[in-house]
Amino acid sequence: MSENIKEPLFNLLHSMKRSLRQAMDSDDLGITMLHMRVLKIISFKDKQVTANDIVQKTLIDKAQLARLIKELINLDYVFKLDNPTDKRSYFLGISPSGIEVVKRLTVAEERVNEIMKSGLTDQEIADFVRLAKQMAHNLNHQD
Repeated sequence: MSENIKEPLFNLLHSMKRSLRQAMDSDDLGITMLHMRVLKIISFKDKQVTANDIVQKTLIDKAQLARLIKELINLDYVFKLDNPTDKRSYFLGISPSGIEVVKRLTVAEERVNEIMKSGLTDQEIADFVRLAKQMAHNLNHQD
């Protein structure tokens, strides 16, 4: 029997996004979950982040990412820094208000993660993570 896994995955993703939005009360922030994902990537302090780094990590199309970055800059969550070694690119930094959004997001993600894992064994969680990674790999490396 071959189960269609698309519907349960769509339902899971939709439920997770809705739960995160509710946990963050993100409507007052003027941003979407994709904005939040980009903000989290920019907030990592261990390296300077370029738009190309975000494209590679998220697989977001460059034009869409450019719009997202512009919106985050207009909201004063992100700023650009010149790249001294490459005049064609820039580094992205996170503002104090952006840091506050990331803190709220991190707390919300932890809360939603615990809710999702509720009632599951450690082995079931490990199996799910392994299977989800394999499915993503399959989709990203199809011929």
